[in-house]
Amino acid sequence: MITITNKNIYYSEFSISALSSLDDVNIVHIDDVVRYLSDNVELGESVIFKRLFEIVSSNLDKFNEIFYSALGGYPLLPYLQEIENNQTESIESEHLEIYWGCERYENELSIFPAFHGVLLKESELESHALDFVSLNNIKNHNIKLNKSVDIFNFEEKDEDLKRVYLGDKSFTLFDLYSAIFYEISFHGTPQDKKERFNELEESIKEAEGNLESEDNEKLISFDEMVKKFESKDKYLVKYKELRDRVEKDRISNKKNLPKLKNCLKEKLKIYDVIENSDECLYQYYKKLTDIEYNMQILYGEKEDISYHRFWETPKCTCPKIDNLEIYPSNKPIFDKNCPIHKNL
Repeated sequence: MITITNKNIYYSEFSISALSSLDDVNIVHIDDVVRYLSDNVELGESVIFKRLFEIVSSNLDKFNEIFYSALGGYPLLPYLQEIENNQTESIESEHLEIYWGCERYENELSIFPAFHGVLLKESELESHALDFVSLNNIKNHNIKLNKSVDIFNFEEKDEDLKRVYLGDKSFTLFDLYSAIFYEISFHGTPQDKKERFNELEESIKEAEGNLESEDNEKLISFDEMVKKFESKDKYLVKYKELRDRVEKDRISNKKNLPKLKNCLKEKLKIYDVIENSDECLYQYYKKLTDIEYNMQILYGEKEDISYHRFWETPKCTCPKIDNLEIYPSNKPIFDKNCPIHKNL
């Protein structure tokens, strides 16, 4: 068990909260934390968010490699620089929280660590996303662990039965940092995040004049507008287990960025259609292939079908591991019974 306080990092077989003294508890040097990533972790009651980034700062190179996937490939240094800035606005959170996300898709259950803020609203605790929040504005917030695992059944009409408690699950140190890094890098680097938020604000301003109907209906709240626009802007929104985004650094001509975003949105729209249909799915292969060709051209690359990752299409039953092993390849392996690629 690793215990992080604002002063020290401790290692013991059990939670130090159950001990009467810390005399025999080992203190872990901050540079050695990576040795304990698979150990369960607990946080002191007064630990602030910035304390966790002090640990990141002392292990920067190792964390960049280990958490590359959770960070979406982005380096940690810009986030360390952001958290050192002075606070510019107040974030009304009671505390920050690492919790367990729990989703069921068809018969597959997914439990994953996640990170959000917790706000006290009308005597009840409500969660809110932190993907657009600057780290300097939450660096002094307390951070807590919520080990409860709950699954939600939104088809259940009885409100008391919608939420089902499955039990408690401890976090490892790896879980804790994975959750934080995934959330803070969801829209890219701190600069990407600002640009994306500005784009969103412009979209909201553009639409504000159309939100009031002839019947003088009440305007929706800012938060509702943000959710509305985010839900439609799929080029930066998590799609199932994919994390699709336009790769800006790969673009030869930056003027093509809007067109690339539109291509990706069209691709994900087709994904949605496939998810919600079972008829004639093979017709979408050509449409998706044309989109992939268009994106290659817009990136400034030559058209090459060997780089099309066709097996990522929803409901595709073609062998994924086998195709990944030979990727890129102009001799892909198709499943003759695949609903998408059976006619190839």
